[in-house]
Amino acid sequence: MNIAICTPLAANWQQVHADCWQDDRGNRIHRVEIDDEALYHCHFAGSPLPWNAVATSLDEAIAVFSGPPE
Repeated sequence: MNIAICTPLAANWQQVHADCWQDDRGNRIHRVEIDDEALYHCHFAGSPLPWNAVATSLDEAIAVFSGPPE
């Protein structure tokens, strides 16, 4: 299923491929579809975890990185 994402990205984020974004600090967002629902896994640069947070929209995922990592 192809879904167009029309959310404008902040200046420091770039789309690496269709389902992955990375900012200039190495933080990554990866879009995953599970049971026809899109989830955005957020990974802080340098974290040993596969993801640090899960969001339900790209805007929400980008907002995860606006504060200090928990």
